[in-house]
Formats: sequence, C-alpha cells, structure tokens
Amino acid sequence: MRRSIPRIHWRWALFSLGYYGANAVYQGYISLYYTQLGFRSEQLGYISAATALAAIAAQPLWGTLGDRTQKRTRLLGLLSIAAALALLPALLGQGFMLQIVVAALFYAFFCALLPLGDAILLEGLGEGGSFGPYRLAGGLSFAVSGAIYGALSLPAGGAVWCTSMLLVAAAGAAQLLPDSPGRQRARVPFARLLQNKELLVLILFLLPVQSTMGYFYTFYAPHFKALPGGTEALLGLSYLISAASEVPYLLLCDRIYRRFGAVRPMCVSAGVMALRWLLLGLCRSAPAALLTQLLHGGGFIVLSVSMAKYIADRVAPELRTSGQMLLNMVSFGAARVIGNLGGGLLAEGIGRGNAFFAGAGICVAALAIFALWQMRRCASAT
Repeated sequence: MRRSIPRIHWRWALFSLGYYGANAVYQGYISLYYTQLGFRSEQLGYISAATALAAIAAQPLWGTLGDRTQKRTRLLGLLSIAAALALLPALLGQGFMLQIVVAALFYAFFCALLPLGDAILLEGLGEGGSFGPYRLAGGLSFAVSGAIYGALSLPAGGAVWCTSMLLVAAAGAAQLLPDSPGRQRARVPFARLLQNKELLVLILFLLPVQSTMGYFYTFYAPHFKALPGGTEALLGLSYLISAASEVPYLLLCDRIYRRFGAVRPMCVSAGVMALRWLLLGLCRSAPAALLTQLLHGGGFIVLSVSMAKYIADRVAPELRTSGQMLLNMVSFGAARVIGNLGGGLLAEGIGRGNAFFAGAGICVAALAIFALWQMRRCASAT
C-alpha cells in the first residue's frame, strides 16, 4: 500500500528557523569574538567548558519543569528571551572573568531550547510523524544565517547582537508550536532515566564521540582562519556546506529510523566523524579544509536525530522532556567539557590542527568498544 505524504505544519518550523539561526551565529563566530578580545586557545576552552558545566547543572531543572508545566510553549519562549538578555553583557568589556560568567549564564538558558522544542514537536507529531522536515528547516536556517553573517563581516560584537535578536524571534515562534502539558502527575526523579540500560549504553557511546564535536565547534573557526586562504567569508561558506550536507539524511531520517533504529546509524556516524577529523588534521590550506565539511552530514545530525527519536519512542511519556534534556546534557554539556578542556590543552601543546588526529582516534576507539558490546549482547541473546 502506498504511504501517504505526511502533512507538514510549516508554522511549527518557525521555531527551528530562529533557534538554528541563532545557533549558527553563536556557535560559528563567538570564538572569533573572543580571539579578537585577545584570548588564547586555552582560555577559549575554559569559556566553552564553563558553558557546558552550566548546561549540566541547569538541564535537570528545565527537564523537570518541562515534564510538569501546563504550558510548555510559554516556558520555551521565556527561556529564549532569558538567553537573549543574558548574552548582551558580553559587550561590556574584555575581562576574561566577565566573559566566562556571561557565557555560562547565557548557556544555562540556551541549553534548554533545543531539547524542549524537540519534546514539544515530537509529541505534537505523534507516532509515525515526520520529524525530518522540521530539522531540515533548522539546518537550512543554520546554513543561510552562518553564510550571511560571514559575508557581512560585521565588527566585533556583531555575533552577540545577532544571536540575541534571533533568539527573540525564536521566542515568538515558540508560541506557534503544538502545545501540550507535561505528563508528570507526581514528581518522577530525573535519575530514573538511567535505569534504561540500552539508553545508558547509547549515552556512554555518544559521550566521547560528541566530545570531538565539542572541540570542533570551539576551535574550527580560529584554526580555519589561520590556514592559508582562510577568510571570514570562506568560513561562512564552509558552514553553508556543512549544513547543506545534512539535507539528504534529514529527508530520509524518519525512514532510516523505522528500518534500522538508532544503533546502526550511530555506528556509521562515528566512522564518518573519524574520517572527517583525520582529513581535517591533514589539511594545510583553507580550501582543502572547506571540502571536509561535506562529511558533516554523516556526523552530528545523525547522532542527534537518532537519539531524539529513540527517546521519543522508548522513554516513558512522563520522562520524555527530561530524556531530551539528558541527551542535550551529554551532547552540549559533558561532551563540551571534555572536548574543550582536553582539546584546549591539546591545542596549546600540539597545535589546533594536530588535535583533530586525537579526535579521530577517540571516535575509532568508541566505535570499537561499542561494537564489542553489541556483539556480546547479540551472542548472549542467541
């Protein structure tokens, strides 16, 4: 029987447009702002690690509120506004302590936006709903926003203003999402998520692989600009390429998940990321590094969407918002702490480019350990 084409509610995609646009500018260019202030690679690592620690501390709270509140879209809008306002003091001075406090406060709110938005949207779509087009809209916004910002060559601090304005737009768009109250009628401990053994193993596999992405997001921009031929406009183009590379997967992700589940796509993703870091470490010019962005579509987005759909499919309804927060705690919290602190020290010791070789090794090791666990699991089941 021929499958009907799923209905797409385009107004539900507006929040993704605002959030991913803000994320593109912040994630892609805030490290350049810090380097313009004179901060070293080690200090960039400390700032990014501080944001990750803030995410780890804040997300259990936002997850519990999201699972219990009667108006989740209102909570999402308030958190978007709070993040926009919290970032603005970054324009007040060049002090390292000021910047690290501002970044941590900003991320304490910002870290909740994607998992809460995903939880609301996935529940609104229901079982069998097509999640890919909404993430695709976000990916396109990420690509266009990053490319436009790079082409504009705005003065120092432009990334702060643009991120805040886009978050205000996201706050308004959040009110158009399909609202529903949280499912908890009595308090359920956040730690109960870890009683799901398969979820715990997937999280432990995700952690080291995502730590390499944490290093990439902080150090790729200054590394790229230091290469021969590296310009801000070309950097914007590289983000456009990386976002465009996600399109094939996002068009097929719902079908891929139905057929293969979460595990096999995540294993392929770890292998693709290992190859990407190896090639990026070998690059000696900005145009060559630009080409490695074509592999981006097999990395972060596969891990992120596979896990988001797994949580929506396998986690108890009263803990699904908390489950999405747990995913974000690992991807943008613990993994960023490891990737930025460890990566910052590596970058200082062996150079930013050479640290990508370590990232390739981490992905290979994580994949090997996870594959062994899977084989033992399959053997015990037979």
